[in-house]
Amino acid sequence: EEALGGEDDTGGGWGGDDLEGLEGLEGGGGGDGWGIDMDDLDLPSASPGQRSSANVGGGFFAPPTMGTSATLRWQQASSVPGEHVAAGSFNQAMELLNRQAGVVSFAPLKPIFLSVYMGAQAVVSGTPGAPFIDSAMHRNNDNYSWSARGTDGLPAVCVSVAALTDRIKSGYKAFTEGKLKEAGEIFIATLQSVTVACVDSKSDLDELREHMSVCREYITAVLLESTRREKFKEDPTRNMELAAYLTHCNLQPLHLLISLRSAMSSAVKVKNFNTAASFCRRLMELNPKAEHKEQALKVLKVCDTNRTNEIDLTYDERNPFVVCTKSFKPIYRGQPMCRCGFCGGTFATDYKGQLCAICQVGEIGLKGSGLINSRQQRGKAAQTADDFDMDE
Repeated sequence: EEALGGEDDTGGGWGGDDLEGLEGLEGGGGGDGWGIDMDDLDLPSASPGQRSSANVGGGFFAPPTMGTSATLRWQQASSVPGEHVAAGSFNQAMELLNRQAGVVSFAPLKPIFLSVYMGAQAVVSGTPGAPFIDSAMHRNNDNYSWSARGTDGLPAVCVSVAALTDRIKSGYKAFTEGKLKEAGEIFIATLQSVTVACVDSKSDLDELREHMSVCREYITAVLLESTRREKFKEDPTRNMELAAYLTHCNLQPLHLLISLRSAMSSAVKVKNFNTAASFCRRLMELNPKAEHKEQALKVLKVCDTNRTNEIDLTYDERNPFVVCTKSFKPIYRGQPMCRCGFCGGTFATDYKGQLCAICQVGEIGLKGSGLINSRQQRGKAAQTADDFDMDE
């Protein structure tokens, strides 16, 4: 320790204790020789409440205001039930369907709702560890835009006129092959899908209404024929009546020809030759195949020599009628009847308030304002294409 001069004994060579000449420089101002003149700087005075630059880095960040999502905008801008389903607003869609089309049973529509909703949404993966990004799908990708209020895009709905047309063709095929259960399921599902269909032109709306009519007629035909085979197989009178009613459904020529051949055969079996002759003549007007034409001519020849009917039928071919698919009896022109609010199926007034046997979702006698399938439909949205306000 003595050799080092002790802990606090520093050598004089460091000059640690000799601070003479540094007096007045503690503030770091420097001498006049540096030429620093602070009076020449034109510095703006700080306004009251202005934060100093030293505190900028620790300031508060205000994120931008969240905009309107596409799905919410779809709900706000549309009264089309299908677009509300695409947005996931199922409750609002059901209220619209009830008010517009008298739909009261929504259980059969659940798979259709889920299909439309999932078809209108897409999920995009982000970077690893980041959450997935939901993206709304639009059917007018080429001409929609975004604004502060949201998007003017139209949701992509998987139920289109083209898709319904393909289903109907499948139903035709099943009906031709005599697969009545399969045909009935196809036409019922197609008719129910119209509740969520969305179109953007008058021609598509016309075709959509035509599809509804086709499905209604074929479901009626399937109900008549299946009931005739299963319930009235042992009742010749009712069996013959339902076969006759079937020939008055608005079917494709091939299917009408099949129904006429069936009715002609049934009439001959119960010896109703007058009725059978009528079916023969109607069949001949459809220009059938040579073998079918020859068969009809033979039956007609027999009927002309026996102008009698063995069984009295509740059937008058000369008086226009529609068939009630609850009682399976004709409703002739001028008789009271009520219709399904959605599909327009006809029923006797005794069945008012019951569930429609054709579409299985509408209430008989519950009249709505009219189903809306397009944003361009006017006002009350009657179910005819005449209420379409759009330039084609």
